[in-house]
Amino acid sequence: MGSYTTIGYLQSKMIRMPLNLNTNWNADINSLSSVQEIINYVDNNGTTNEHWKLLKAIGRMEVLNDTDNLLNE
Repeated sequence: MGSYTTIGYLQSKMIRMPLNLNTNWNADINSLSSVQEIINYVDNNGTTNEHWKLLKAIGRMEVLNDTDNLLNE
């Protein structure tokens, strides 16, 4: 049984800094519970840079979890 990277990994990659200036964004990101919800939120509210950062994190998650279907869940 392997170790799997979870949704918390994506949430942590999408946290905006400094924390005290981004409390609403960070609370919203932490409240999401699926890859698709995070994608939708970043598409609707994030920057182009955050969109690419999310896609990179999803790719890394797929490598760590040895899967290629995170976007199909």
